[in-house]
Amino acid sequence: MSEILPNLRHRVTPRRRRTADSAHRTGSRGFTILEIIVALALVAAVYAIALPSIARTRVSASVHNARHVVVSSISLARATAIRFGRPVTLRLDIVNDRLWVVADTALAGAGVNLVTLGHFSFAEELDVNLDSNRSTLCFNGRGIGTTTAACPQPGGVIVVSRAGLADTLIVSPTGLVLQYEGEDED
Repeated sequence: MSEILPNLRHRVTPRRRRTADSAHRTGSRGFTILEIIVALALVAAVYAIALPSIARTRVSASVHNARHVVVSSISLARATAIRFGRPVTLRLDIVNDRLWVVADTALAGAGVNLVTLGHFSFAEELDVNLDSNRSTLCFNGRGIGTTTAACPQPGGVIVVSRAGLADTLIVSPTGLVLQYEGEDED
């Protein structure tokens, strides 16, 4: 065995201990306060540039969501009228920015079992204003817009708006949402 490994001697050398001075001399292991301040300043600059765009996107999303809530509520009112075969009313409270569906679900249809469906508060949930030329939209048992004592005229215009951005929904006399269009308020 000694022939295979001739004169191998191992020398063990002690490792040098690191001290604060040796870490400084061999290279820094962290960030300096100046580097941190520069990084924070860059992040703040990017945030300041992006903030107006983010705010516009949030406003647009709120108005878009409010528009879909109105369209869904109209669909709910029409489907409920068809389901129970009797008149259903979509109530629009423009003072408190709310809407809800009122339906009579009694078997006899005598108005004794009025149920409120799909109650939504635009001001609380989306911070959006609701405006309309009608306080109610009525649908007959076939889901078609109709006139009653509560609804002197079928159809209407509903506007949802926030911070200068508005969407207008035009509801036909038959109860269909004909169009909705986004517009900037001046």
